[in-house]
Formats: sequence, C-alpha cells, structure tokens
Amino acid sequence: MIKYLFILLLSWTTFSQKKDQIEIDGLTIDPKIEQQVKDHIKESKEYGEMNSIIQIYENPLLGEFFENDTLSFSNNDIDKKLIFKSFYYWRNGKLGIDGAFGIFGGNGFHISFTNNEAKVYHMLSSDDFPTYAYNEKDSLIDRLEVPCTETKIILSEIPDKQKKQIIYGYVEFKSDNYYSVSGGYIEGETPPKKKYRNNMRIYFKSGYLEL
Repeated sequence: MIKYLFILLLSWTTFSQKKDQIEIDGLTIDPKIEQQVKDHIKESKEYGEMNSIIQIYENPLLGEFFENDTLSFSNNDIDKKLIFKSFYYWRNGKLGIDGAFGIFGGNGFHISFTNNEAKVYHMLSSDDFPTYAYNEKDSLIDRLEVPCTETKIILSEIPDKQKKQIIYGYVEFKSDNYYSVSGGYIEGETPPKKKYRNNMRIYFKSGYLEL
C-alpha cells in the first residue's frame, strides 16, 4: 500500500511540475546563460549611470555582414566591443525584448512573444531620418523588424510582470534581405538603396523598461 501511495505521490508531483512550467516554442530557458553573458559583456564607464533606466554596456559585435550579397565585415573576437543597449517591456500584456548596438538608433534584435511562441527579428532603427526598407521599391521607414531563419533564443528566465529584474540571454539568427540608404538626403528625393543581410550572435542582459 505504501509503495502505491509513493508512486501516486511521485506521479502527481511530476505532473504538477510540468503543469507549472512555461513552455514557449522557439525558446530555451537555461539559467547557465547568465555566466556566459557576463563572460562576453563589460560594464560601460561612460554610460553605466544610466543602468537604472536602461541597461547600457559594452558588447562584442559577433557575426557576418553582407552588402549586395558580398561579405563586407565579420568578427568573432569577443574583446572588440561596442556600446550596446537592451531592455524588456510589456505592451498590451505581451512581452517584448529589444537589444541594439548604439545609443540612438542602432541594429540588433527584437524578440516577440505571441501565443506561446517566441520569435527573433533583426531590428534596425534610425533616430535621424527614415533609412530602411523591407524591399527595394518600398518607402523608407525608421524601424525595421526583419524576419530571420536559423534562429536560437536562450533566456535565463521569463521576467515576472510584477518585478523589475535583470534577465540574461542569447540570440542567434540569419536575417532576410533588407534595404538601406547611407548618409543624409534631401526630403522628396529618392536616394539609391543597397541590399543588406546579417548573421548575428548576441549575448545580452535586459532590465525592465516602463513604456
């Protein structure tokens, strides 16, 4: 009798644990990613005081970057770091995580969470003037979220809506093609666009940003 009670209790405990777990397609939860992030990033002396508002730190730009289907730049050296910002937020009850190289605008990633599925997009943003387009003949806009393939998303945990915590993560992706102009242009003119695509690997930490 005791044996059967033990088996029943064990089965119920396992069922309860599985029931409490959050299963999200496209996402891996691994607390060990925190140490990997800390091994890659470095606190910023110049912008560290802003970490109470948004996480800003130095981060290696890892990946391969293509212009008109030709490799223009690649880097695997984690000691070569650039300023990077990242945050997570809740909008209409849905979680979003952004991270980008640069203080104003920049390029990086956006993770969306919808219907128990996580998707990573290559995010590009310009604060000066509309710079990007999904297709060559599209009008220029100031923010793109480019679909990606061969993606990987790892988080240390899913943030709690009731807490303002730091989460750690890693994204990997190959972006679809997109188009961009370089430099300024006169309003009303049609500047020539170049085709780009990027493969990126980004370690990050994010804090809560209230929108």
